[in-house]
Amino acid sequence: MKKGWAFLVGGMILLAAACDEPVPERSAALPTSPLNMEALKKALSYARGETPAEQGWPRTINYTYRTHDFRTDTFQEEKRAFEIKQRPVRIVPHAVGVAEILWAICPRERLIAFNDLSADPEFCVLAEEIQKRDRIFKTKQTELIIAYEPDLVFTVFYSGAEFKEKLKQAKIPYFDLGYFGTIESIRSQTLLLGRIIGEEGNAEALVELMDTKTRELKSKIPEDRSGIRVLYYDEGGYVPGRSTNFNSICEIIRAVNVGGEKGVKAWSQIDYETLLKWDPEIILVPEGSGLKEQVQSNQMLAHASAVKEGKVFAVPGIYLRVASQYMILSANYFAGVVYEGGF
Repeated sequence: MKKGWAFLVGGMILLAAACDEPVPERSAALPTSPLNMEALKKALSYARGETPAEQGWPRTINYTYRTHDFRTDTFQEEKRAFEIKQRPVRIVPHAVGVAEILWAICPRERLIAFNDLSADPEFCVLAEEIQKRDRIFKTKQTELIIAYEPDLVFTVFYSGAEFKEKLKQAKIPYFDLGYFGTIESIRSQTLLLGRIIGEEGNAEALVELMDTKTRELKSKIPEDRSGIRVLYYDEGGYVPGRSTNFNSICEIIRAVNVGGEKGVKAWSQIDYETLLKWDPEIILVPEGSGLKEQVQSNQMLAHASAVKEGKVFAVPGIYLRVASQYMILSANYFAGVVYEGGF
C-alpha cells in the first residue's frame, strides 16, 4: 500500500531506452501558484456551518454505492440504506481522503485513530497534524482498531474484504464509501459523511468553500492560456481518464487531460508509441519514480512535443493522488506548473 491507491493499478513496464543527449532537467518543485498554498490549505482544513434542526437518532441513510472494475474500466452503482442507531462519537477513518474530509467537518476529538498513511507526508496533506495524535495504526491492523472500540469505521472500496469481515465479526459498525475520485464525487461524499456523523452544516460549509475556491482559482487563469493538453503518466504506463481526480484537477485549471480526451474512463495502460501519437504539450510523472529520466531519454519519444520543449515535470505524488477537498490545493499547485507561474 506504500504507493498509495493512485498507484494500485499497475506493475512496472520497462520501456526506457538510452539516448546520447538527454534533455536537461526542469524542476516543478516550487511553482508560483495563483493562490497562496498555505492559506488555501488552512481554509480547506476547517469548515463550520449552521447546525440544522436535530433529525434524531436512530436514522436511515439512503445513498448510492459506486465501485469501479479496473479490469474492464467500468463502474457499477447500487442503491443502499445504512441504519445508524446513535450519533457516532468514536470515529475511525480507514483511508487518507476520508480522514482529510472528516478533519475539516468533524470535531476532532471524535476522530480517535488514523492509519499510518494519513501520518505520512507523502500521502496526506495533514500528516504533520496527524503525527501528533496518539493512535496511529497500520492499514491491516484490524485487531488494533477493534481494541480502540470505535462506534463507526469509515472504509472505502480498497479497504479489503477480509478487513471488513473482521470488523463485522467483532460487531464494529462500518460504513463503506465505495469509489470516489472526481471533484463531483468528493462533494457528494462530503455531504454524505456529514449526514452520517450529524454534521450536515459543516459538510455543506466545506462544499461551499470548495466551490468558492474553485471559482477563485479559475478566475486567475486567463482564457487565452487555457486548453493546454496535459498527460499524467504513472508507473507501469498507466494514465488517468475522465472519472479520476486528475481529470477534475485539469478541469479546474482549464487544462485538458489527454487521457480523458482519448476516451479513458478511469485508468488505462499505454505504451510509448501511444504516448507519442497522443503528443501532449506537458507530461507529468510522479517524483522519485525515475519516469522523467526514462521518458526524456527514450529514442522513440525524442520527437514528442513535451520532450522537445523540456516540459516533462516530476511532481510530488501527494498532489497526484489526492481524494478529498484538497484537490483544490492540488489544482492550485498544478496551475503553477502548467502555466509556469505566469500569474
